[in-house]
Amino acid sequence: MKKTKSLMLLLALLCVGAQAVGQSCYWVAFTDKQGATFDPYAYFDAKAVARYRQCGADLGDSSNYPLCGRYVAAVDALVEEDFGQSRWLNAVAVEATPDEIARVATLPFVREVRPVASEGQPAGCGQPAAGAGDIPSFYPQVARMEGDLFQTRGIDGRGIRIAVFDAGFPRVNTHQAFRHLRDSNRIIDTWNFPNGKADVYGWNAHGLMTLSCIAGMMDGKRLGMATGAEFLLYRTEVETEPFKEEVWWAMAAERADKQGADIISSSLGYGKERYYSDQMDGTSYVAKAAGMAAEKGMLVCCSAGNEGTDKRWKTIVTPSDADGVLCVGGISASENRYIHISFSSYGPSADWRVKPDVAAYGHATVASNLSDSKVASADGTSFSCPLVAGFAACAWQASPGKTGAEMYRAIRQSADRYPYFDYAMGYGVPQASYFLAGMGAKSPSEPTFEFVDTAEYVLVRLRARPASEYANVFFNRQRPDGRLDRYGNFEAVSSDSSCLRFGKAALDSCRLNVSYLGYTDSFVLSEADRLRYQDSAADFRPFAASLENGHRHISLRTPADDLRAGRRPQFMPEVYFQLGSSFRTATAEQRLHGWPVTTHLGFRGAFGLSKDYSLGVGVEWGRHKYKFDPSVQNQLDEMLNPSIEGVPERKILRRDDFSLELFQRVRLLPASGKGLYWDLGFYVSGSIHNYIIRSKGTLGERASVKKELYTYRSPKFLDRRAFNYGITTRVGYQWIALFLRYRLTDIGASQMVPAVWQPGNFYINLPRFEAGLQLSL
Repeated sequence: MKKTKSLMLLLALLCVGAQAVGQSCYWVAFTDKQGATFDPYAYFDAKAVARYRQCGADLGDSSNYPLCGRYVAAVDALVEEDFGQSRWLNAVAVEATPDEIARVATLPFVREVRPVASEGQPAGCGQPAAGAGDIPSFYPQVARMEGDLFQTRGIDGRGIRIAVFDAGFPRVNTHQAFRHLRDSNRIIDTWNFPNGKADVYGWNAHGLMTLSCIAGMMDGKRLGMATGAEFLLYRTEVETEPFKEEVWWAMAAERADKQGADIISSSLGYGKERYYSDQMDGTSYVAKAAGMAAEKGMLVCCSAGNEGTDKRWKTIVTPSDADGVLCVGGISASENRYIHISFSSYGPSADWRVKPDVAAYGHATVASNLSDSKVASADGTSFSCPLVAGFAACAWQASPGKTGAEMYRAIRQSADRYPYFDYAMGYGVPQASYFLAGMGAKSPSEPTFEFVDTAEYVLVRLRARPASEYANVFFNRQRPDGRLDRYGNFEAVSSDSSCLRFGKAALDSCRLNVSYLGYTDSFVLSEADRLRYQDSAADFRPFAASLENGHRHISLRTPADDLRAGRRPQFMPEVYFQLGSSFRTATAEQRLHGWPVTTHLGFRGAFGLSKDYSLGVGVEWGRHKYKFDPSVQNQLDEMLNPSIEGVPERKILRRDDFSLELFQRVRLLPASGKGLYWDLGFYVSGSIHNYIIRSKGTLGERASVKKELYTYRSPKFLDRRAFNYGITTRVGYQWIALFLRYRLTDIGASQMVPAVWQPGNFYINLPRFEAGLQLSL
């Protein structure tokens, strides 16, 4: 699964994505109105009292009470200015610096701090409430699935038990977002499978955030829909992701079955770290466990994955590939645009079943791990999954007596594109209205487009323009066996009249399905056209045009290409840089002056025979610098007899290698990418040597200092003149590694001498061992 991060903290000093640096304005909302007294008849004008009676509102509603004077005074003492108050919001508006508002947020009676341009809603006339915190309100992630329809009918998942599998649940036992669960003792069971104990309130904050998308509620404003459900919290994940996690997942499913869970919400998935895409067919052990949970009557909701932008793995992950498991993808969190969010994994399953099944926002407001009173923003299908799980709990409450399998089918049918589907967003976003209408067949909407059959083309002419600025026209080509081999979308704009054109030669025996603004229709060739084009093999290239703006862009996908992205075998290239040094490993080796520096730059590729074993090849350039004591005459000096002016300052033997390497790679610990790995290989190098002497001399009567450089290029070798070979090994994690290299050939031992020189006249044996760090891309 894709990783989540906090983008905006409501209490923090971020406004429109940037941190405030001066004074800003905030609402400071209080927990209650302690000690406030109120006489509506003394407070309201007589005409106002009459209006209340007319509409049936409660004159004594708590939203009408004044703020607690003690609370207001305490806040005023800490800020620059108090410039307004709201009884309905139970809040005071202040101007304050970041440091000042941070101190205000720590006051025990402060419920929330947010920028003044907030979405807080007061209780309205005709909407009686027991307190300001009971005002029906929700975040856009809830509204997108018509969560307001459930909420206004008091449907909150009551009576449904939900098991949440994740990597930890820090702050769930203290965060305000779950106070309603704690106060009513609706966290029924907890178990930490990696540690074998009941404590789950720690470790990775992922579970804190996913749970908030199911049942979180901050001051009456819902982060998720199932605020009335009961919960089982199970930790099944650890940071390093060993193979044991899938076992713990299966054990958690059994415990959830034992504890009476109705729904499992799992934002965990296993894919490219351990599998190939052709294994995403429901046959992994964790997928089998999920399938059995579904067979035993539970509704299992799993994330599709966050690999949509990964060129090596675009498809879904297991156990979302299991048959009968509700696989949830992600859409962009936009009120105007209905599009797949880039990172969400694509379907179908490897055996071509519809995956994802449905979709929800892949960007959500969640409980923050930074404070018990904050929310934050996060991205990932990790959040679309629990949003749908919370929706499912409410849908089940609204449809008592249904089985898990029936709910699985009903949630797919409730989606806003059904019966249309594709492998990016499944059937679309589930809608509450379907369940409140009795789960009957959807009434067809008014046609929003029409097919126009011409001699060579099928035109899709749009009848309706989007109410907002944009609306997508979705289309696919469906084979007779039900599979989609192409699908895509075209974004219609409210300001123009658009049409799509499909060549008949590309349809052959396939069905063209189109969905636009809730209306779906299909087109098939006539028998005469089918016979005419049956051998055409034309490519499916739709054309979109508008009368006002000419040609418009079409997004088009081929699912077979996505499935192939993670199939075996796999070639994994990398460019790397190594920095190291040579070390003496025997007394016979030449003692060098200072640390000899070695650098390597190369390209390497590993060909995966399995997920944990690869064979590879690499090419590289390397430079070795062997430093000698400049004040001592060495054998090379005696051999070359250089005519040097002045005092030698530096003496370096430089070797440039051009190498070919063959290696094997064993992955010791799986992770996205290389994980923890060990390489062992053999290399052969062609070398060029240079002996470089730098000296200081004098020039003329003024005795000025002059640098002299003497370079003796490519002295001849007597033994293995230009080639050497050896073994190399690396141990690394992802992009950083420790490398070791040992040369098996001699460099020295009567080498680098002219042909007239006798081999035994001097001896210089250079170090063989090299070690250092490697960075790779």
